[in-house]
Amino acid sequence: MGTLMSEDVEKRRRLTKIIAQVSRLGNYTLGRAFEREGLPISREQWDVLVMLWDKDGRAQQEFATFLLKNRASITSLIDNMEKNNLVTRVPNPNDKRSKLIYLTRKARDLKEQVVGIAEDAILSITKGIPLEEVEQAADLLTKCLENIVEYEDNILDEQKGE
Repeated sequence: MGTLMSEDVEKRRRLTKIIAQVSRLGNYTLGRAFEREGLPISREQWDVLVMLWDKDGRAQQEFATFLLKNRASITSLIDNMEKNNLVTRVPNPNDKRSKLIYLTRKARDLKEQVVGIAEDAILSITKGIPLEEVEQAADLLTKCLENIVEYEDNILDEQKGE
């Protein structure tokens, strides 16, 4: 089968396809690992929990910024976590329009178990890859992420007529 793109671009497209596959399957693997242990935690909820275990009482917008999700997606995510008694919303004393998200006792008590499951999944996903190569891959993917942000910013600037 022939290619639609130049050989150079086709090789780069292959990288973006692999990135998408690793992301999708990695998220699935981690979510299934939690599910097997009877934990009501999705991959995205894991990210929220990690942020809260690091610093409890964050504004909802912090999750949207860090997870690159829109406000509606984060609201739905937090709603589900609240239904599962993992987080609670508290009015922000400094901004009446926003709520702060706090861990529940249940989420704090699950930390060790959840982190252990995540560590096992991450080590399985990266098995056989030397740490130096893991760090190089992370640097490469960080550069890709920066390029995407720059590309999107340039498009927004063009649309604004700048």
